[in-house]
Amino acid sequence: MTPEQIFKIWAPPSSIWSPWAKPVMFTQLRCREEDTSEGVAPVDLTALGDAWGKGRACIVDLPGKDSMEVGLALVRQGYRPVPLYNGSPGPKEAMGLESASPLQSLSLQAVSSGRPTTAIDMSVLLEAACHATRVLMRTQIDPEAPPAFLLDASRLLGNNLIGEGVFDNRWMVFPQDFPSANFLKTHGIQSVLLIQRTRLQPQEDLAHVLLRWQEAGISIYAKDILERSSPGKITVVRPSRFKRAWYRALAVAGLRRSSAGGFGSVIPETRSAG
Repeated sequence: MTPEQIFKIWAPPSSIWSPWAKPVMFTQLRCREEDTSEGVAPVDLTALGDAWGKGRACIVDLPGKDSMEVGLALVRQGYRPVPLYNGSPGPKEAMGLESASPLQSLSLQAVSSGRPTTAIDMSVLLEAACHATRVLMRTQIDPEAPPAFLLDASRLLGNNLIGEGVFDNRWMVFPQDFPSANFLKTHGIQSVLLIQRTRLQPQEDLAHVLLRWQEAGISIYAKDILERSSPGKITVVRPSRFKRAWYRALAVAGLRRSSAGGFGSVIPETRSAG
């Protein structure tokens, strides 16, 4: 399957939620035609209780592979998964090339030295995405299915050491990455369930989204997936620089944009003068 074919499975034209699916990760996703992997174990969502319904959307903010696995479990509950992963997996296509650009050479040096090559290791997420793609290919999803937006909880800090020669693919979300509250309500969404680990309040970038929805009358519920308790309604804490006109420009100042869209580029060497 080509990246375009894979992305179309995740973002079919028939779904009203497809405009928000991010293509960045899929541009470098190569899946075998036949599934020779062990797949993923079914995720038990019984702790979420009776949290389902056409009037509730979900946001899954868990570390990469876990996010994908819970998203797949939500498909079985009648949801449409909407991947919002907006970081590039890394310059894999540069590996093994006879000639490479200076920035690609830095990445190759990191490989040969055994150092981490990316700020966020997305390899396991990509493998899970291939398995999930095959599941979606043989699954009929109701055109009216509510959305389950999938995020990587490692997006802001990464999960590897960050330094020279590392491909910095950290990223963040903005209100523009999600439907507006009016759009959600027009399509019957009255509440949102946030699924996380070891926390109930959203990460700061996501708080900018959820507080807008909350102010527009959408109820926000949260669930720590490690706890047995049922989801509870929360009041989103106001994040810093909320609704400031210059918030986006300042927020991305420490991130690196990818020429292919989304976030990701190699941190260059610091050369001393003289």
